[in-house]
Amino acid sequence: MRIFRYPWFIYSFLVPCYGSLKPGFSQLQRGHRLDRKLIQSFTDLSFLDCVIECLVTPRCKSVNYFKGANFCETNYENKTTAETNYMDSAGCVYSEKEHWPKDLAGACSKSNCQLNETCKHKRYSKDKFFECVLSDCGIPDLKGIDLNTTQREDAIGIHRRIHASCADGYSKSGSGRLICQSNGEWKYNIVCEVTVPLELAFGKPAEQSSTYLLHGPEYAVDGNNGTNLILDNCAHTGDGDTNPWWRVDLQAVYSIKYVRILNRGMDEYGTDVSFRLQDVTVTVGLTESDVNTLCGFFAGPGTLSQLVVIDCPTLPQGRFVKISKTTEYLTLCEVDVFGFSL
Repeated sequence: MRIFRYPWFIYSFLVPCYGSLKPGFSQLQRGHRLDRKLIQSFTDLSFLDCVIECLVTPRCKSVNYFKGANFCETNYENKTTAETNYMDSAGCVYSEKEHWPKDLAGACSKSNCQLNETCKHKRYSKDKFFECVLSDCGIPDLKGIDLNTTQREDAIGIHRRIHASCADGYSKSGSGRLICQSNGEWKYNIVCEVTVPLELAFGKPAEQSSTYLLHGPEYAVDGNNGTNLILDNCAHTGDGDTNPWWRVDLQAVYSIKYVRILNRGMDEYGTDVSFRLQDVTVTVGLTESDVNTLCGFFAGPGTLSQLVVIDCPTLPQGRFVKISKTTEYLTLCEVDVFGFSL
């Protein structure tokens, strides 16, 4: 259903009714479009009709308009939220919803349509001037799915489809096509099954019970696999700390498969204290104040530059992983945490 179908010059007479259109026209981005973030596309539509389609659709944030073809695309993102998808496109005009007056949508400017609906004017109704109808199926949210393989024409609107694959660590079965059904639900022809655990700790925030000199907790998750305490900056707890611990925040809840600890090696002074890595307990928890679910244990003693693998047979779920012992000094040259997304 078309809302307005007037020649361009007629809109100059409509400005008093809908407020100033100058902000919208002055902020047009000519020669650009937002790629692969489509809700729906429309043919044979004027530019302002295209803008109105966005205004009456709560999920819409921006539009692409192809002037020569009178072709309109509504997007569920804008160039700020999807910067890498904003690109050059000859003959195209890009515009954002917030640059246009809301009352350009007429009666729909006062609608209470839901995020996955669009407002349609009812021309011949005396008691109601608009109605809300389903517009899309939303962003697909299937465990393990990867939407970075969508194609140019893919869209989330009703009766549209998108192409998906599986994220790293998952195996794919099915065609990978997702179809948005008329009831607003996705029909998935893809299954993503966990195959390989992911490394989760690199670069994540870490803490420890104490610190020896400048050997802070962050050095255990910096990706440096060197084992010289001085040259490679391993994490090291301080003197007198007889219950040392180290903890990493994975910043999301995962199922933990195993933890790898790289022990310290010989330093330039010929010192070998690798045996200190013993009676080590690895625990997992949902909060930093309760990291008590057992993953595994390493009796030790460790050896020079040893890579210790501690399995978590019960696959405990948690956001925090803690390594602790009950004797002085805990030195960790690198810690890798492997697990699965939930």
